[in-house]
Amino acid sequence: MREGHCKRFRSGEAVLGFAATERSPIREPGGLMSNEPVVEDAVAIVAVRDITTTLNFYAGVLGFEQRFLAEDHSFATVTRGQAAIHFTQTTDADALVGTAQNISLHVWVDGLDRLFAQLEPKLSLLPKERVRPPFDQPYGVREFHIKDPDGCLLLFAESR
Repeated sequence: MREGHCKRFRSGEAVLGFAATERSPIREPGGLMSNEPVVEDAVAIVAVRDITTTLNFYAGVLGFEQRFLAEDHSFATVTRGQAAIHFTQTTDADALVGTAQNISLHVWVDGLDRLFAQLEPKLSLLPKERVRPPFDQPYGVREFHIKDPDGCLLLFAESR
């Protein structure tokens, strides 16, 4: 499990066999607690109308890096820090409605206000309904929200 994913838990709290401040499974002298497989990551695959438009938005506006683009432009991957998102291009209207109405990605950040300040010049060019500036949630998380060109909601968040 990545260190950044654990920061939202209290220091020292074990979650799914991981200590909140460690990058690896809890260890006992001489080895791991068990031989159980460890799930290390999960990456969303988001249906989009146009890969080029999507890549331009994620790279040009949000500062992600294009890591992969299929020759036929049917699939792409972007990353920023430890976060990765996959995209698949489709003409399936139901899949695109699903992206716009049901898909959201929680992106954990260290330095949320600094990130928003960095992105703000480009975010200010988007329609106002696609950007919600930083705000505090009652459960101890600070967030800002952005909707991508296909309506996928990105919730950038930092524990307080």
